[in-house]
Amino acid sequence: MKAILATTDFSTSSLNAVNYAAHLAISTNSKLILLHATHIPVVSDSFFDMGFTLEELEKTDKEQMQILNEKLRKKFGPELKLEKQVKIGFTGELIQGLVEEGKVSLVVMGMGHMDKFSEVVFGSTSTSIAGRVSCPVLIIPEKTTFRPIKRIGLAFDQKEIPTGTGLRTIRDVRDAFGSEMHYINVMDNPYVGKDDSNLKPVYKVFGEKQPRLHFLNAVPNQTIQVIQDWARRYKMNAMVMVSRERSILWRMFNERNTKKMAFSTRVPLFVVSETKNH
Repeated sequence: MKAILATTDFSTSSLNAVNYAAHLAISTNSKLILLHATHIPVVSDSFFDMGFTLEELEKTDKEQMQILNEKLRKKFGPELKLEKQVKIGFTGELIQGLVEEGKVSLVVMGMGHMDKFSEVVFGSTSTSIAGRVSCPVLIIPEKTTFRPIKRIGLAFDQKEIPTGTGLRTIRDVRDAFGSEMHYINVMDNPYVGKDDSNLKPVYKVFGEKQPRLHFLNAVPNQTIQVIQDWARRYKMNAMVMVSRERSILWRMFNERNTKKMAFSTRVPLFVVSETKNH
């Protein structure tokens, strides 16, 4: 992998994701790019907090980034190849710019608890950027601590799975840890045959000869819960989902009342884009 990009707003959840990304960078022999976006805080949909100048905010942010940089270097030592960036702008736009420059193979972002007001007004940068960039986005739940990735679960449907750079990045992670790949399908109709024909190109990418397949029966309106329960039962260290613009599963993931997949699970989630995966 070229580089891992970890974003931080210095919150607990983002710092936890940065720590996870640092472990991942060392394990995959990748550079870690730390990114913080400086901007005037949004008070509402129409107003910005003008109590601070942009220059003052940028100065404070650079100081906090330097403190974080020193902590990471002290904790991980010279083995961690680290680059820090504080840029003026919005997180999503800055991420897209760095990815489009071809400098980033994986984006790591934290997912923390939101109060209802924040969730309604702002949503989640993590879930909004996932699926919109050409590289995978790894979402780290707030209380997840790093563990070697020994088992990865890939949730699949009966549509084509993109096998471009996104999936190859997952393969690089798999290779770095010697992970087991598991493939899970939640069947809407238990009377339909168990079909993994659309996974043939995926098996080729991962060099699978005897894939570990799991077919589960759906529960009405609880597809995400079925996947979560399976991931816990089989002790997955990470899950993979493909973002599909018209998929019910993906729409459920992005809706506020079903963001439990990212907010409540302790399993890191790789999101691979369907439309921007080259």
